[in-house]
Amino acid sequence: MRRTWKKWAAALLALLLLLEAADILYVTQWGGSCPLPVLMYHHFAPESTIGTVVSVARFREQMTALRDAGFHTVTLSQLVDYVENGGSMPDKPVLITMDDGYTSNLADAAPILEELGMCATVFVIGVNEGEEIYVHSGGPLTPPRFSYEEAAVWVEKGVLDVQSHTFDLHQLASYGYGERDGMLPIAGEAEGDYRAALLDDMLRFRARREGRVSTQLMALAYPFGYYCQEADDLLAEQGISVTFTIDERANHLFRGNPRSLRMLGRFNVTDNITGESLVKRLEWNT
Repeated sequence: MRRTWKKWAAALLALLLLLEAADILYVTQWGGSCPLPVLMYHHFAPESTIGTVVSVARFREQMTALRDAGFHTVTLSQLVDYVENGGSMPDKPVLITMDDGYTSNLADAAPILEELGMCATVFVIGVNEGEEIYVHSGGPLTPPRFSYEEAAVWVEKGVLDVQSHTFDLHQLASYGYGERDGMLPIAGEAEGDYRAALLDDMLRFRARREGRVSTQLMALAYPFGYYCQEADDLLAEQGISVTFTIDERANHLFRGNPRSLRMLGRFNVTDNITGESLVKRLEWNT
């Protein structure tokens, strides 16, 4: 009887040790979450005429302040690896994003990022990539947009990544070129037609990008921040692992939970925001 009891006790102890080891592994590799503030920029210029255009001097000030405050810029691949594979993240991570694909992202922002050892992700409107004329109006694209080849040197250096802002859904019905607002369904649109429209846009974006950008296509920023669950589910089916809104809120990434990579909020950064105030804002939200 004593031998049987001892065997059961030994087996129970072994099981407890196994469970403890599994718990440690989960906590170290899969448990917990990571705060992730995301910044949103657009165009840069030597001098700012409106708040959404950030001057070169202000951008340098903001990036320097982030670096000096201990923030570390991260890539999309790092986010996905952290969530899906239990990878590591640096202390105080921040993701920097830029919308639309302006040449100023290359000429003005990228050299500053490289100098400071930082990186960013640019969301390109596919139909405008490398173009001088807007296909729908015939008028000039102002500010100008870069081509994938022009961005290649920065992509290869790891300073920039180039992802999707849709191919040609950066539209509002009020523009007069279609009935759709961003990626939202049109009133009364059949589910199959809506799905076909989004799939066609994604196919056209992929086809234009294929073989011209060395990084994997894995992310999309919703035009105007207009998003819905139907669109996000379809993007997930198509291999888009990370999606972004313009909702100004903090994010938390959870290991083992890919849903935490979807519909992430972003803080809009303007020329009126000093480096000091930007740091304070991020620290309040992490």
